[in-house]
Amino acid sequence: MALGRAAFRNSLYMVVGNGSQLIASLGVFLYLARLLTPADFGAMGIAAALVDLLTVFGRFGQVEALLQKGADDQQVRSTSFWLLVMIGVLLFGFIAALAQPFALVTGTYAIGPVLLLLAAVPLIQNLGQVNEAIIRQDMRYGGIAIRNVAATVISAAAAVALASVGYGIYALAAQKLVFTIVYTGAIWIARPWVPSFTYARSEAGRLFRTGFDVTISNTLQMANGRIVDLNIGFFLGTVALGITRVAWRLYDFSLQLVIAPLSSVSYSLFTRVRHDGPALRQTYLQYIELILLMAAPLFIGLSIVSRDMIVFLAGAKWESSALILSMLSLTVLASCISLLFSPVMIAKEQTHIIRRQAIWQTVANLVLTAIAAQYSVIAVVVAYMARMYAFALYNFWLMNRAVDVSFKLVVTRLAPILLATGGLAAAGLGTASFLRDASELLRIVSVAGVGLAAYIAVLILGDVLGLWRGLIGRLSTMVTTVLRTRKPG
Repeated sequence: MALGRAAFRNSLYMVVGNGSQLIASLGVFLYLARLLTPADFGAMGIAAALVDLLTVFGRFGQVEALLQKGADDQQVRSTSFWLLVMIGVLLFGFIAALAQPFALVTGTYAIGPVLLLLAAVPLIQNLGQVNEAIIRQDMRYGGIAIRNVAATVISAAAAVALASVGYGIYALAAQKLVFTIVYTGAIWIARPWVPSFTYARSEAGRLFRTGFDVTISNTLQMANGRIVDLNIGFFLGTVALGITRVAWRLYDFSLQLVIAPLSSVSYSLFTRVRHDGPALRQTYLQYIELILLMAAPLFIGLSIVSRDMIVFLAGAKWESSALILSMLSLTVLASCISLLFSPVMIAKEQTHIIRRQAIWQTVANLVLTAIAAQYSVIAVVVAYMARMYAFALYNFWLMNRAVDVSFKLVVTRLAPILLATGGLAAAGLGTASFLRDASELLRIVSVAGVGLAAYIAVLILGDVLGLWRGLIGRLSTMVTTVLRTRKPG
């Protein structure tokens, strides 16, 4: 069940790199939130939703296609490079042409110039995709992580400088553009490679077909978040979207910092034991325990102190984001299940189910969000939560069937964590009520301390009394197994 040292080392690089990038990005985001208005964030949210979707589509899965076969062949590399350049040029023209009509449809003039500034993002990004594929083939993930952080810091500095002198929404646009330029430049410096003037049609066809399958899946995953932004922006306005984006950014930060790294590492864990039924079942049960053990207290605590967290970090003008953050945080169980779904199904070689689920989730998200956006932001969030839990329950059933474990067994294993989370919620709500007249920081610290103490106490007490004997030992074994792989070989 243990990860290989090289695999774990590279996973660790990505976790540390992504974590550093997330922290740096959140820091500058919160600083800009104090300087800019909800309308600025909302307008940028609409523009970014369109550009991000086209950027993911524009990659056309070429990194994955090259890794599958051909990343060490100059002809294949060059063919992929010119394919990416053509796609990038087409997207550049498409975004530039769409800028003014998009601004008119949304009723926000600033979106037009912002889209013109960001039109080059897919093209610039595509110039470094082959170089990144070569780096990934060489397993040099540490370099990718370092360049990610460097690009984040430099682009954040540019955004802060521009916002400080009054450039508003253009500071947010500059941040995205500068990040793309710096990251792509750093990738070229890290792995210099010059394409030849070669374009093999047969190879282009293969790269296109492989990349198409990957890009459809990636684009649909990205679309699920961006569909919400576009519907809120179009039907409820940029101010409503700006308020939503602040809440969503804090929620997504917590999700990516805690759950996503564990999900990423789980690909290696599950794949290694995919042919050993008992080992796969044991790994699945222990891992779902571990991921919920870490995520549940964080998100339930965040839901309790959402108002204090928003005001303390972003300022009182964003207080209306608090209810949205509180509601999103309650999707923790669905998020844990959904993020384990792909690793488990890939280990069982049932990737067609992942593709099918991605399509149905996107359709459901589009319909439900469009209907809910006719009423209010809260209605949109309720629709989002309903979709999350509906698909999570179905995915939960699919995973249990794939690894051959009963629903009752999984629920029994998770019951102690759910009960301990209930204890945390009761203690946290009581503490927040008792300190209702205290400062935001004092309430945050007190709720976190008292809630965590209650959470740990319930888990230990239940283990000691024999209500769920073995939970602490199982989790300790899994953590130890992972940590052992960190020792240098």
